[in-house]
Amino acid sequence: MAVVVLPEVHQALRVSQSLLLEVRSGDGRLPAAMAAVRDVLLRLEAPGADGGAERIAFLPPAVPLPGRHLLAVDFGSLPDEQVLAVPDLLVAGLRGAGVGDAEVGVAHTGDLDNRPGLTPAVRAYLRGPVAAPFGDLPAGPPVALLDIAAGWVAGHSVGQLSLVVFGVETALPAETAPEAARSALATPGRTTTVSLVADGAPVAAATVGASMRDAVPAAALTLAPATPETMRELRDVLRAHAGTVVWAGVAAEPDARRLLDHGWAPRVEPGQAPSPDVAALADLLVPEAMWFQVLSAGHLERLGGPPPGALPLPGARFELTVGEPEQWLPGHPDGAVVRRRARDLLAACLVDQGQAAGMMAARLRR
Repeated sequence: MAVVVLPEVHQALRVSQSLLLEVRSGDGRLPAAMAAVRDVLLRLEAPGADGGAERIAFLPPAVPLPGRHLLAVDFGSLPDEQVLAVPDLLVAGLRGAGVGDAEVGVAHTGDLDNRPGLTPAVRAYLRGPVAAPFGDLPAGPPVALLDIAAGWVAGHSVGQLSLVVFGVETALPAETAPEAARSALATPGRTTTVSLVADGAPVAAATVGASMRDAVPAAALTLAPATPETMRELRDVLRAHAGTVVWAGVAAEPDARRLLDHGWAPRVEPGQAPSPDVAALADLLVPEAMWFQVLSAGHLERLGGPPPGALPLPGARFELTVGEPEQWLPGHPDGAVVRRRARDLLAACLVDQGQAAGMMAARLRR
């Protein structure tokens, strides 16, 4: 039994000021040991050129995974001699906390996020209530969205799921993966994004996170390749959990890129300015016209009531479906028509960059 630092850590420290460390151990004292190691590293400092002190630039708490912890660190402008001494500090910190058997290496990330061959894809976007400073609720990890996402993706598993954190993939039994994802998501001190992927047919992926210091909770559920049936499946998920979200939508996309992204990416079309990111205003605005959307009170107020064709949902929500799912799949001849009709129906909830910035400023002043 020993605490071992792999040569790859020494090599990485010689060429980079930032890295993602992986500490593997089955010792139950590992969480406390990682907290102790972090405290030691945070105390590192050196005289700065301006008379101040140079310290580590970025070091959030370690993220727990089954049998290991991930520790992201950016050493900033610390001198090389201090950076190169970090392996010895890691060994001393782990041993000092009672961990006598551990292996420290560099975490290796995969390329699960890029699946261009899966075409097209369908994605459901979910937005939870915005928290302080954009709303009245206290900020915190989006556990409610994770529960929805994990429950859905588990239905597509064949007994095993891939949990992805910081691009690091861990294969887990489907019954234990949600709890591991919840532990990673709840890591204090920083926002962590977690993904659960089921490599079946179709591929199913659920990614959950909260940007802006946990103030803007969001999730994305992806199925690829997309069909009218998979679009209806995701619509059913949103209907069942309408009361949990302030906005949600189902959109068809050209491919399954951004599989591990919980946010919505503006689509830039010829002759049109890109739509703004309105995630922090999700209770008032929608990011884009989509086949299916869940609307809440703020949207209805801006629209002057439920739009034509909208139907009531639990939780004082309304659903709006425009056209048939196949009309929204890339390349369908009716695509431009249904998209234009959806934009007309939701015009008061679609804004440009300047309007979105003004609304954000007003919300923060309030």
